[in-house]
Amino acid sequence: MSHRMCCWMYGLAALALMALTGDAAVAEKTKVLLLGGRGHDWKGFHASIAPVLDKTGDFDVTLSAELDDLKAESINKYNLVLFYGSGGNFTDEAQEQGLGQFVKGGGGLVGVHATDAFKKSDLYWKLLGGRFSGHGGGKFMVRIDDKKHPVTAPMEDFEISDETYRNQYHPDFKLHSLGRVDRGNEQQSMIWVQQYGKGRIFNTTLGHGGQAFANPHFQRLVVRGLYWAAGREPKDPPAN
Repeated sequence: MSHRMCCWMYGLAALALMALTGDAAVAEKTKVLLLGGRGHDWKGFHASIAPVLDKTGDFDVTLSAELDDLKAESINKYNLVLFYGSGGNFTDEAQEQGLGQFVKGGGGLVGVHATDAFKKSDLYWKLLGGRFSGHGGGKFMVRIDDKKHPVTAPMEDFEISDETYRNQYHPDFKLHSLGRVDRGNEQQSMIWVQQYGKGRIFNTTLGHGGQAFANPHFQRLVVRGLYWAAGREPKDPPAN
């Protein structure tokens, strides 16, 4: 075979590899179902976090207010479910079952300011770990409790203006706190993780409204939590 022919064949192989790699890169995006439609500013949360996730190039976010998107035939189109906001209850047993099977089978789950929701569901309480029992608010420090966990390892303590949720923990929940509020008698965890079956769950009770959404430390925390819950190595969002 001539040298020219070899170069031509190698060139074709390289182009084919680039095409396959490009397709794989698109396929590797984590598909996120962001479920709002209840209390708090869920549209504002989406408007704040979606552009940050878009800049990473690693997430494809779908915003929905439809609980039927949790049914098995719909939820399995996604890699990760993100709950934001308060209130609501499942209207069909298949919604709750779809969520439980999704996470147990390896799907990721993230809760942001979402423990004051679905209070008739023991499964939702078990998955998120805590159920809202009250709150304070204002400016406070968040102390990083776990300096070794992939989500918080590179993070330092930070200040935020937000609500300080208190939660009743599910009887089956074992708290693995990544961060807590530090303000006088308020020392409760505000960031934690757990595993359910094969699925990873990241939860933060931070994120009440616009001041919190715009906080770069909050954005960094949520992005890193999403990566981890999706089974990926956490990364920081690109700098603005």
